[in-house]
Amino acid sequence: MKKYKTDLFIVLGLAVLALLYCYPQLQGKQLRQQDTMMWKAMAHEGMTYHDSTGKDVLWSNSMFGGMPTYTTYVAATNTNYPGYIQSVLQAIGKPAYFFFIAMLCFYLLARVLGVSRWLASIGAFAYAFASNNPIIIVVGHETKMLAIGYMPAVIAGFYLIFKEKWLTGGALFAVSMVLLSGTNHFQMMYYIIILLLCFTVVLAYDAISEGRVKQFFLSALVAMGTGLLGLMPNITSVLTTQEYAKETMRGGTSELSSHDKKTSGGLDKEYAFRWSTGLVETFCIMIPYMYGGATYDNADLAPRTLEAVGSNADLLPVYWGERPTQMGPVFFGAVVCFLFVLGMMVIRSPHKWWMFFASLLGIVLAWGKNLPTVNYFLFDHVPLLNKFRTVEMALVIPQFLFPLLGILGVQEIMEAMEDKEQREELRRKVIYAAVITAGICAVIGLLGSILFDFSGFRDKQFQSEMVRLLKEDRAALTMASALKSAVYILIAAGLLWAYLNDKLRKSYLVGGLALITVIDILPVAHNYLSGKQHNSTELDHYVDAGELEDTFVPREVDKAILQDRDPYYRVLDLSRDPYNDAQQAYYHKCVGGYHPAKMEMYQDLTERHLSNGFNGAVLNMLNTKYIILGKDGQDRVMPNPFACGNAWFVSEIKWVNTAEEEINALRSNILGDTVQVPDAFDPRKTAVIRNTFKSTIGSFVPGADSTSKITLTRYGLGDLSFSSSAPKPGLAVFSDIYYSKGWKAYIDGKETPIVKANYVLRAIMIPAGNHNIEFHFRPDSFYNGRKVAMAGSLLIIALCVAAVYVPARKRGKA
Repeated sequence: MKKYKTDLFIVLGLAVLALLYCYPQLQGKQLRQQDTMMWKAMAHEGMTYHDSTGKDVLWSNSMFGGMPTYTTYVAATNTNYPGYIQSVLQAIGKPAYFFFIAMLCFYLLARVLGVSRWLASIGAFAYAFASNNPIIIVVGHETKMLAIGYMPAVIAGFYLIFKEKWLTGGALFAVSMVLLSGTNHFQMMYYIIILLLCFTVVLAYDAISEGRVKQFFLSALVAMGTGLLGLMPNITSVLTTQEYAKETMRGGTSELSSHDKKTSGGLDKEYAFRWSTGLVETFCIMIPYMYGGATYDNADLAPRTLEAVGSNADLLPVYWGERPTQMGPVFFGAVVCFLFVLGMMVIRSPHKWWMFFASLLGIVLAWGKNLPTVNYFLFDHVPLLNKFRTVEMALVIPQFLFPLLGILGVQEIMEAMEDKEQREELRRKVIYAAVITAGICAVIGLLGSILFDFSGFRDKQFQSEMVRLLKEDRAALTMASALKSAVYILIAAGLLWAYLNDKLRKSYLVGGLALITVIDILPVAHNYLSGKQHNSTELDHYVDAGELEDTFVPREVDKAILQDRDPYYRVLDLSRDPYNDAQQAYYHKCVGGYHPAKMEMYQDLTERHLSNGFNGAVLNMLNTKYIILGKDGQDRVMPNPFACGNAWFVSEIKWVNTAEEEINALRSNILGDTVQVPDAFDPRKTAVIRNTFKSTIGSFVPGADSTSKITLTRYGLGDLSFSSSAPKPGLAVFSDIYYSKGWKAYIDGKETPIVKANYVLRAIMIPAGNHNIEFHFRPDSFYNGRKVAMAGSLLIIALCVAAVYVPARKRGKA
């Protein structure tokens, strides 16, 4: 342990740094994270149900009529024992633990690669505090940030395996894969796979060059085995998400022939590429305010405009880039970018090339629609790439590799100090790197007014005088930011040049680089974590805990609806954006909501019948009992007396051949419209069913009269019970969303088939007489996966014990 004493003190220092940066957390404040608040609303029904019953939660009815909770909240017995490591790392509190985890894992990787302790600390700081990270945290993308944090540890374990430290590397790789896969952020996992593939190419080249092909393949087998082992504790999440993805907007394919946005599984291109990084805007990785910052940023950044509009303005539209909205720039650090370029020049190892090409690939992917020839081809042909949106997220790849290659370059310079000829060459390369990076900054800073017009696509909504002032402020901000970056680069280059000329000791060089890196990166990171605005003495992203809870204080309309003791009905909330706001789901089971992976068939139904006017019959079949109208405190409740209830018997089946015919058969009168639709769909009378279910229903002819009844007797998220009474066999339609991957129906304890009716609902055939009907959600993918997860957890624990015990035993014998 003495060998690692200094490392342990540094790790402790990293934890203290994270706490100091997040000091409002020590005052009991919390971040106002919009997406986290959305998540709380999404998960509230499941959490409440689990707390009161102790039952597994895999399904919720709080949004879009009902959907699996695999990507939001799963309450079940935890068999991921290695995952408890995250609970230990989170002990320093939120949001500090995000930065601590990122710094710890990067520091670990740097030390594994042989980087000195203090250089490793500089790289860890630069990686953790790149501006994208605090922005991600503030928005509430917590799983994304955790995945970013664990990324370096995955690479560290992978590297150790190929250095033939199979036990230690295998244990680290498996544990880090457990933590990574536990975030359930498959887009980040996808990017890490890209990194591993790029790394493997160079490792294979090394093995061939050195005649270690056999060892390479053995290491590859160990890596594949321990990598798969690392996935096992979270296999339930992998299996259920993979299964569900096929039914969603992301992985599914619309069955509608008129659906012209996509013809194969995956996202619509327009949706996937909406947040693409502009080609020139990429230079924000080195010049933070080149494009103005956030969509609406601190008004102090635009002093001329602020003076004109009045000092009461807190935020002004300083961003002038192409993104629809932006919370802040993706800034790696000017010094980091300089060190990256320098590293490419001075590092002799071929490993620099996988880092370079992986970084380039990340940037190209982030360009998205701004480089359509390349990215549309990749989107259409590279497996799984079309499942992911917000392509600018790919910048996380260079965000990780830039500081890593940078500190490896400085390490190489330090190790070459004894060779005078090499020192002369290194001095030239320091100058070249400084000229390239500082030169770009200087050109943008001094010639920005010639190169850019600083016009944003939102400017048309403002008066011409305000636009003129905004453009002047943007130009001034770009100049100041670019020239400041140039100065920081020249200072860092000056430190290295002085060191190479024996005018500066190594300790002063490292200290100087650390200081200038902190000065370069920390103010930008602080701006976007704190959210401080003009006229405010507070850090506006931090609030008292009670203020966050006030978000979910029920409105009068909510209280009025909640007086209904019926446990199961739906609400259409038009006082909010019905399909982009999850807050409505906190108290109600909603027709709408917000989720980036809702079912494709429900999206079809929404676009066709619940967007440009609301189809009254469709609302009725969804058991929409209440509609909330109004805005800005003028909300009111409109009861819907025509809601069909939880289940009902129909008197006829309308058979159709295609999905297009099925969804068109639901046409009916638009809510509030006096125009009457001929042959309007009546869900109480008719069930529209595809011919593909004829083999299930056979020659069955439904019969229903006024005495046929079916009533909900028990409501649960994964369990529903009904009682039916009918003088003759009937077809019952349920206002529950059809999902074949886990829902099973039983009549008096005997399983009966479920058919899809009315494009999104469930229906079953029920014999005459009195019967008990039950629905249970028991997906095999989850319950079988849980057994595998348990085995994986135990195997990883055994591997970790071996990784500690075997080397210790060898040392004891020695």
